[in-house]
Amino acid sequence: MTATCAGVQGFAVKVDEDISESQGVRPDPLFVVDMQWGQQPVRLTARRTTILPSDAPITSVHIVAFMGDRVLVVRDRRGVYGFPGGRLEKGESLDEALIREVYEEARAHINPGYILFAALQIECTTRLPGRTYPHDFSYMGLYVGRLRSLEPIGGDPAGIIMARALFSPQECETHMAEHDRILLRESLVILSRQPNVDKRTIKAFG
Repeated sequence: MTATCAGVQGFAVKVDEDISESQGVRPDPLFVVDMQWGQQPVRLTARRTTILPSDAPITSVHIVAFMGDRVLVVRDRRGVYGFPGGRLEKGESLDEALIREVYEEARAHINPGYILFAALQIECTTRLPGRTYPHDFSYMGLYVGRLRSLEPIGGDPAGIIMARALFSPQECETHMAEHDRILLRESLVILSRQPNVDKRTIKAFG
């Protein structure tokens, strides 16, 4: 996510807790963050899940994507680093949106088999004049996976992303917001349970 953290409440669930398909969304949040998206104040609440909620629209998708002992990040025009992804276009599936957004922002191709590990509830905490709010909140789907390849970086069609990088664990600690580091740790728990996992990833970040 490419947003500046305004305040993080302590996350209530340990990152090594088990989760099963039958459990769906965990009630206790990984974190709750209040921040600004441009002029809009928002509250982001992240919860573990293997199934996306159905009580509000899924408006965007992002991925924590690894290549060996590095993780893919993008830098926005404010200089903030986050994980690539973005909003669904009309008629797109979640998979189509994720593949398109990751390519547009980072010129990256992700391997099939990426896994949903969390849902981020997005709530606008202030209603700004002149804006419409068709829903009380929406969701972002958060996935973990691996990169297949990178192409030479190009320009983001939306004009938001200025650069990409493959971060080491140390660079993540230095340059990424606390809530994104929580998502990174959570994604590694899920990735470590998968067959044929790249041992360099787990050794580097574990």
